[in-house]
Amino acid sequence: MAAITVNIDDKIYQQALALFAFKGISAEAAVKELFERAAYDEYPKYEQLEPNAETIAAMQECEDIISGKVEAKGYTDIDEMFRDIVY
Repeated sequence: MAAITVNIDDKIYQQALALFAFKGISAEAAVKELFERAAYDEYPKYEQLEPNAETIAAMQECEDIISGKVEAKGYTDIDEMFRDIVY
């Protein structure tokens, strides 16, 4: 039987523990499952995705709002907000 020790950011650790508690499992059981899935090649495969032009434009708009180049629009009417984002 092997044992491991890892250093994890406290905030991430606490958030993960809360999720595990919600799911009814221990941190040890979650880590064991991760290793078992990896061993049997069932670990989720993540591929790096390239953002499309629409996503790049949205990211640029966010940067422009943060830097003050563009004024962010606020809403007091939810119907107006949905008209702007849906149509």
